[in-house]
Amino acid sequence: MKPYAPAFILLWSAVGIARAAKIVVVPPIMFESHLYIFKTVASALHDQGHQTVFLLSEGREIPPSNHYRLQRYPGIFNSSTSDDFLQSKMRSIFSGRLTALELFDILDHYSKNCDMIVGNRNLMRALKQEKFDLLLVDPNEMCGFVIAHLLGVKYAVFSTGLWYPAEVGAPAPLSYVPEFNSLLTDHMNLFERIKNTVVYLISRFGVSFLVLPKYERIMQKHKVLPERSMYDLVHGSSLWMLCTDVALEFPRPTLPNVVYVGGILTKPASPLPEDLQAWVNGAHENGFVLVSFGAGVKYLSEDIANKLAHALARLPQRVIWRFSGNKPRNLGNNTKLIEWLPQNDLLGHSNIKAFLSHGGLNSIFETMYHGVPVVGIPLFGDHYDTMTRVQAKGMGILLNWKTMTESELYEALVKVINDPRTHSCWPLLLPWTANGSLFLQTHLLFVELHHKPGEKIQVKNNPMGINPRSFPVCLSLSERPHKADGAVKKPGGLNGATAAEVEVGGLNDTGAALGGSCSSPVLPFLPSEMWMLQGAGRC
Repeated sequence: MKPYAPAFILLWSAVGIARAAKIVVVPPIMFESHLYIFKTVASALHDQGHQTVFLLSEGREIPPSNHYRLQRYPGIFNSSTSDDFLQSKMRSIFSGRLTALELFDILDHYSKNCDMIVGNRNLMRALKQEKFDLLLVDPNEMCGFVIAHLLGVKYAVFSTGLWYPAEVGAPAPLSYVPEFNSLLTDHMNLFERIKNTVVYLISRFGVSFLVLPKYERIMQKHKVLPERSMYDLVHGSSLWMLCTDVALEFPRPTLPNVVYVGGILTKPASPLPEDLQAWVNGAHENGFVLVSFGAGVKYLSEDIANKLAHALARLPQRVIWRFSGNKPRNLGNNTKLIEWLPQNDLLGHSNIKAFLSHGGLNSIFETMYHGVPVVGIPLFGDHYDTMTRVQAKGMGILLNWKTMTESELYEALVKVINDPRTHSCWPLLLPWTANGSLFLQTHLLFVELHHKPGEKIQVKNNPMGINPRSFPVCLSLSERPHKADGAVKKPGGLNGATAAEVEVGGLNDTGAALGGSCSSPVLPFLPSEMWMLQGAGRC
């Protein structure tokens, strides 16, 4: 990419923006991965002159930074109690309790915390005095909609998951758009379409009669005026940023005010600590397998841990496993247990062969970025939907932890390690994965436009006439994914293309060139039309 391109985009984003924004973020009261995403966004906003304030409960741990300020309040959780609560939910799920019941219990705690926030008059007075320009809502924390209405500020949704509810107003043809937690793909037979319809109706019932009314009662209790329904507040956000990507998501209709921002955390690998570097180098040509179930799952059930240990011990590869708790039985000599590990740096190492994961979105985007095949064992939430997409795209294999056997896990790992299709049939990634900072800066353009004084992004169009789903790009297809000569792989990105090989060109709505240049041979297209390519690239 030409060196002036990032500067051009920054200059472009500054057009018409007369002053820096003061933005308040309402992250969920648990799930540290969500907070990590917002910290990254806050740092990027700070670099462009904006102020960010996090609304966090007292006792919730977050590293100090000059990139954001904290507005504390007495909430239902602190870092320790929220972690204990989440681990208790995981133990209940492993013991056989329905996942849906546990998730509704989590949502109930969300609403109780919201009641404490809205009822805190001193806190609300302090927030109003800040005179924020914009509030960023994580839809997992529905209280953000209530707070924005109470403060009378504009709000945008930054979804850290795959959730894109029908309440937004986007069409969702049930014949090929799978409902959240349906575990279906975009290719359904008659019975699967019936199942999808049933799951859709259950979801609408749950949201409309069990979730949204909790927050409406909170507004009524505290006499929040003017009266608004939660449906109107959710539907009223004029900007939705979803943590997904056309390379991962199934084709579906979206509105012009929807921006896909998946992969903003991806970055090249850094050198490993000396002890880990020596350990992975000792794997020689067999390589190593990385095992991690994320920060939110500290303790696996004894049964699952023992199954994993036995299957991993049969592999010729070395295994490095992020693990806390009692050492599993039958742990192989090839397996190294460690409580913390540099996941991104290990995924980017040239000797890695596979990744065993829970299917969290951040982990999957890192996996896609570095081109590593994955075996996923979803545990709760959107893990199932994410791994369903990964498997449908030919990037990995999904296993059910309830029915999985040691042999099935071993065979799945052997398959993704040795089957060349899991390495060569990766769907095309957007060029932003080859240059994460440019990708993030480009999407922050829509946050900046959204806060612009006196103007609001409309569903039909936006102030600059830009369709967030049709940012023009030309992508080089001159290389297949490959590994660098050193210990760190070349970023996966666009079939292995680096940022220097991805040129930003110009296309009009019909695909005609408007200017710019691309490396040759090239494939010009609009990201919003990319689903046509990924459909052809299935394995």
